[in-house]
Amino acid sequence: MTTPLHAGDPRQVGDYRLVGRLGGGELGTVFLGRSRAGRLVALRVVAPELAADAEFRRRFSELTACARGVSGFYTAQVVGAAADGDVLWVASAYIAGPSLREAVAAHGPLPEEAVRALGSGLAEALAGVHAAGLLHGGLTPGNVILADDGPRLTDFALARLWDAAHPSRTVGVAPDGVFLAPEQVRAGAVDAASDVFSLGAVLVFAAAGRNAFGDGIGSDALLRVVTREPDLSGVPYSLLGLIGACLAKDPQARPRLGEVVGSLAAPGAGGWLPPTLRDMVGERQAEAGTHLRAGARPGRRALLAAAGIAALAAVGVPVGIWAADDDKPTSGTPSSPHGAPGGGDGAGPAGDVVSLTPGALVEVGRETGNGRGVAFSPDGKLLATGALNKVVLIDPAVGKQVGVLAVSRALGDANAVTFSRTGGLLAACYSLPPDLRSSDDKDREHGRAAVTVWDAASRREVITVVAASQGNLLAQPYAVAFSPDGRLVALGRDGRDCIGTAVVWEVTSGKQVASLAVGPGSNGTLGAARSVAFSPDGRTLAVGYGSDLKGAVDLFHVSSFAPIATLALDKTDPYGVTSIDFTPDGRTLVGSFGGVAVWDVAGRRLIATLADVNSHVGGVSVSPDGKLIAGAASAHSQGGGVVVWDLASRKGMPVTTGRSGGGKVAFGPDGKRLAATTDTAELLGAVQLWSVG
Repeated sequence: MTTPLHAGDPRQVGDYRLVGRLGGGELGTVFLGRSRAGRLVALRVVAPELAADAEFRRRFSELTACARGVSGFYTAQVVGAAADGDVLWVASAYIAGPSLREAVAAHGPLPEEAVRALGSGLAEALAGVHAAGLLHGGLTPGNVILADDGPRLTDFALARLWDAAHPSRTVGVAPDGVFLAPEQVRAGAVDAASDVFSLGAVLVFAAAGRNAFGDGIGSDALLRVVTREPDLSGVPYSLLGLIGACLAKDPQARPRLGEVVGSLAAPGAGGWLPPTLRDMVGERQAEAGTHLRAGARPGRRALLAAAGIAALAAVGVPVGIWAADDDKPTSGTPSSPHGAPGGGDGAGPAGDVVSLTPGALVEVGRETGNGRGVAFSPDGKLLATGALNKVVLIDPAVGKQVGVLAVSRALGDANAVTFSRTGGLLAACYSLPPDLRSSDDKDREHGRAAVTVWDAASRREVITVVAASQGNLLAQPYAVAFSPDGRLVALGRDGRDCIGTAVVWEVTSGKQVASLAVGPGSNGTLGAARSVAFSPDGRTLAVGYGSDLKGAVDLFHVSSFAPIATLALDKTDPYGVTSIDFTPDGRTLVGSFGGVAVWDVAGRRLIATLADVNSHVGGVSVSPDGKLIAGAASAHSQGGGVVVWDLASRKGMPVTTGRSGGGKVAFGPDGKRLAATTDTAELLGAVQLWSVG
């Protein structure tokens, strides 16, 4: 219930005068506010201890900005927020009506037609949230408001923030855990299908007046969600099929939101609720009118569910709102008409960008392609590159081979290599032949992939992990990356019923912790996840992929491997996004797609195109200071080379390499060396070194 302001409460926040309290929770206090123009809002003031956390502030700013982009009749619009002052707050439109939880508690289940209208409106609202790049992840009867012209969905911009501030919190304490999807309970993973499951559970509550998986909180309640079938007694017969499908344990078996909308009736203005609930709404509207008068004192029964904030008890769920990341991605189209390396936003002469002095050309032997990868060790004393059935180790200071790590099981090249930032590890990925001795049919197929991890100093094998075939006999693994702490290793490869797959393992145990599908549709002939990278803080995994001249980068939360956002490109070369690298501060992501794209990570938008799709850039690397971008271009008969751009000015300087051009490229850890894979006149694999001045 609304209560008077406490003695220490603010009387004004932003442009809103506060007229009463609506509730409170871990994130802070919710007030009823009135704008200068007389509009009522539910205004949440963030708790001071959270507002003092810089990471919380960053995520608060990102999520509230994204939430303001949510449009749709059945959502409570976020109308204002502040993330840069002493007080953090967010305001959403005030909805005159009770929450679904309060309505059912007062008057019992809704009639069938009202349930149909409720389901249609909520499904449309969730579709609007998803279209803005968000996932709700915490839908309950408490954050559904019943207005006279239809339901309103709330709390789609805040619940995930509590999880960000308290990552150790578990779903076991969730007061509304019986509305979570099984995949959220098991692993914290959430996607659009998870919101469909929660919608089904909410509709059971509305139609039957009780929870589909019983009452209570804690592990027992969550276990019922995962292991038991829902209790649908009391649900109208005509709705059993649809609601039962929404509550399927398998996310793939659940209907899409568009199917839910198409199966139900939209709310009718003023007539979708039964008389008892219309009276409740009218009472709330009358109370709202009193708050619009200057100096009005809030009454005890003033809008308990304003903008859904009555659901504060549910805000503590760590899988609350999930951004699919978090922000709506912005697509970009390469803008340069130039085909030469360096064409793009900053095309043109750039002799003052940097000077590259050619060093040694180190031959590494036979190879089957120029996409093998190259990487410097963190101390810069070792350089690794792939070749046929081996990883070649090079001393970059003298430009000579100093060792070989044999990969006798590899079916071809070691396609990619990487060093861990800590722990002294080196990893390479490669294809495996069928294991005809295995009793597992997948092991007997072509298209298997493996990652071997070595101790770089002793050159001793630490572990080898194997990914089963994805059904593409011509498939290869393309990329490998360590998390910054060296705990995880990720592989980019082809996919089954998707463009590509990123597989993640724990290094110490070899346990597979994620298999992430990227890209819709079939992988086709060339489709694959060809690039993977962890953000410098280790919280985000980026996966680049492409097929049929289209490509993108998908971002995932490393803590849960839930999707964050997709950074899409309208046109790429046939291979999609083949290489990606973060700037040291993690704010910018650079990717090669034939051209070179630069994205703002927090804003999920393309901010620059340094080369167009005709530039044949296949690899990129960011300098340690984040000021330079190197791209390796392969122009075949025209020759290829390396281009170095100044990120601030977007000017580029091309340098010719070998006969077939560069494949992959890497800056040394001090920024004073640059290496790129290429080949010799005899078509043997090689690494070209430069000094950067």
